[in-house]
Amino acid sequence: MREVAWIEREIRPFGLEIELKLDQPWPESFAARLPELFARHKLLLFRNQRLSEERQVELMALLGPVLGAAGEYRELSSDGNLGDGPLAWHSDLAFTEKPFQAISLLATEVNDGQSWTAFTNGADCAAALPGELADRLAGLEATTVISMIQSHRAVGWDVPEFLPSQTRPLLASHPKTGEPVLYISEMQTARVEGLPREESDALLADLFARLYAAERVYRHHWENGDLLVWDNFALQHSRCDLAGMHPRRMQRIVCATKSFFELLPQFSLDDPRIAAWGQGSELALSEGD
Repeated sequence: MREVAWIEREIRPFGLEIELKLDQPWPESFAARLPELFARHKLLLFRNQRLSEERQVELMALLGPVLGAAGEYRELSSDGNLGDGPLAWHSDLAFTEKPFQAISLLATEVNDGQSWTAFTNGADCAAALPGELADRLAGLEATTVISMIQSHRAVGWDVPEFLPSQTRPLLASHPKTGEPVLYISEMQTARVEGLPREESDALLADLFARLYAAERVYRHHWENGDLLVWDNFALQHSRCDLAGMHPRRMQRIVCATKSFFELLPQFSLDDPRIAAWGQGSELALSEGD
């Protein structure tokens, strides 16, 4: 039997749209090629999809280990869990030892074109840095922390000891491809280690301006049936204010080896802070879109 063909269209400034009905058996050649396409483009878009949670799991399993449903948010809704406020630029679980590898969101119930999620590519930005600046960054590390406020940059120079944090090279090696990634974010990066505060702040401001320049950003306006799959290490994402945007429901499947609660056992589903966060309060735990 002849294999079903699929169509590929590049997205600017990065990403790839793939035209293929994923609720049907996909070609073996597609399954074999998907990891390479994902590694190269970092963001994949499939439109007009109707997928069960199980089928979405099967797709993501082609890219890596998939988290189970226990303790995970497999549905995001603007009128339910995770709140509806805007989210500043971030990478999910960057403040832990094992950030999520890949994230997928399927728009199951949205008002077409109303809400958006924006993405920027830290690997592309790292590759485009001027040589002198890249040389300077090569020996520097930055500290990333869970943010108590998610709608805008609010992390400070001083990081409270009780907040989860990680220190990594500014130009971190991608865990799968090995390519350098400018691994800082507006929401989560507190400081550059070893620099005076003013110098650290100035360097981060310069790097943020490069990373979030309009020509580097892909903004996706959601329509029903859109499925986005993205590299959570190479890419960062932000989202608009969702207040009043109902319905807005997303089916979410993640590739990772550990869940939020496995990485951060000091938090629990019974923690009242988690309950407050689920009602839309800005706390510390936003891991949505």
